[in-house]
Amino acid sequence: MTGAPFFLSPTILARRMTPEGQQPKGKLVGFKPLQERYCYYSLDDGTVLGVKPVMVKVFRMLGPDGRPASGPDGAPAYFYQTQNVTQILTPDEYKIMTNRELQE
Repeated sequence: MTGAPFFLSPTILARRMTPEGQQPKGKLVGFKPLQERYCYYSLDDGTVLGVKPVMVKVFRMLGPDGRPASGPDGAPAYFYQTQNVTQILTPDEYKIMTNRELQE
């Protein structure tokens, strides 16, 4: 296979690996954040919107036989829940914040 790596969203992957009408099965997996960064967007009205996804839960998908499942490319299959954290900043607040980060 050439080009970009194959990717299915966790929801689509869970649906494909689970018989119709059943909930996906998975084992809860512990995790620790390595990075949690905001992405910032300048809105047409001048406001700066910051958005950061934060992991809530991670499950290793299990196949119908109860063994760990893999995706079509052979990679381990996970299903996860995230929550978006947002920041609303004025352009001046954003400039002050980025200047502080550059000084650190």
